[in-house]
Amino acid sequence: MIFLIICFSTVSFSLCQNSSDFKALKKDLFVTKEYDKESKPVKDYESTIYVNVELTLNSLITLDEVQQRLTTIGYLHISWHDEFLIWDRKQYRDLDYIYLPQSKIWKPDITLQDSYTEMEELGSDLILATIKHDGSVNWTPFQVFNSYCPVSMTFFPFDRQTCEFVFGAWSMRMNDVSLLIQNVSGIALERSIKENTIWTVVSTSASTTQYHKESRVIFSITLQRKPLYIMLHLVLPLVLLSLLNLFTFAIPADSGERMGYTVTVWLSFGVFLTIVGQSLPESSESISFMDIFIVMQLFQSTLVVLLSAVLSRLCARNGQIFISSCLLKRVVTYKRGKSVNTSTEVRNDEKETQINITWKEYVSTIDFCLFWCLLSVCILLITTLSFYTVYKAEYTISGK
Repeated sequence: MIFLIICFSTVSFSLCQNSSDFKALKKDLFVTKEYDKESKPVKDYESTIYVNVELTLNSLITLDEVQQRLTTIGYLHISWHDEFLIWDRKQYRDLDYIYLPQSKIWKPDITLQDSYTEMEELGSDLILATIKHDGSVNWTPFQVFNSYCPVSMTFFPFDRQTCEFVFGAWSMRMNDVSLLIQNVSGIALERSIKENTIWTVVSTSASTTQYHKESRVIFSITLQRKPLYIMLHLVLPLVLLSLLNLFTFAIPADSGERMGYTVTVWLSFGVFLTIVGQSLPESSESISFMDIFIVMQLFQSTLVVLLSAVLSRLCARNGQIFISSCLLKRVVTYKRGKSVNTSTEVRNDEKETQINITWKEYVSTIDFCLFWCLLSVCILLITTLSFYTVYKAEYTISGK
């Protein structure tokens, strides 16, 4: 038994590869056979090289809505067959595969076609390509992808964005290099990108296409924004500010703080409009409903400022005024309660009750009516825009 173990160990040791096998194989491929990395790696120069491409994303760094740029970290798994990198394993002690720097072998000039920055070569010399004895080459360049992603902010913050990664063989025609999809289900996602704090990955897809005489593969990723942060830090303050705007009419018109209060609220809406505008792309094709809401509230706040100035002027008048409007009479009666001072005048054709009030009381009545009128409009506007935004966002997503 001991003798058999010793013999088996000796035979196994003699079959193990060492550095001399690799050096001999490398010399045979690159010196003896004069491998040329600039030459198309097929014996029949008219034949097509089929390249399988798979995209894996490790993390989503950011989606800049203003610059419409998606920044991600990932790598491509690219494989093809090189007919000039084939050897007999038996001649090199069963050497099945080797590693070589990507700059030492032929590789397709695949680039990110919709890159936001200048075009550059994928990977670096630090990345090694795996070459098997049958000529199969596997190349996995790791990259930070800065791709152009057109965004639509109409339903912000319930928006859903679809971004594409377009890879193509830049200088090689389709009859020379044809790109194929290795993972038909789309983009392979690592756990870190699935746990992004701002975006949720809804779906991915992959397809092949032809642009002029160039072969391309397109990877698409659909992202859904997580709206909680925006709702707490932008939407909720806007709603509260809208309510504060209405309470201008709860401040007495003869109070000196009323005009300062209204102007402060108006400036606050202007600040919010600036903040939202800086976070959205400068586009006239898609306007966010939130932008529309802020502009409408800015107009309403302007109207409140003008009305406050006019009512403050009226409140400074002396004397009394007679009112005959049914609505105003009901409001005055409600505000006065039982202590209503009225004078009745009977005409020949009709009986009409007029209420004698002071200018200050008249302004207070107008404030009461404006408060409830604008409050109803504000609630209706907020409810309508909220439901319409959510409904249209879901309607657009479902594609119905």
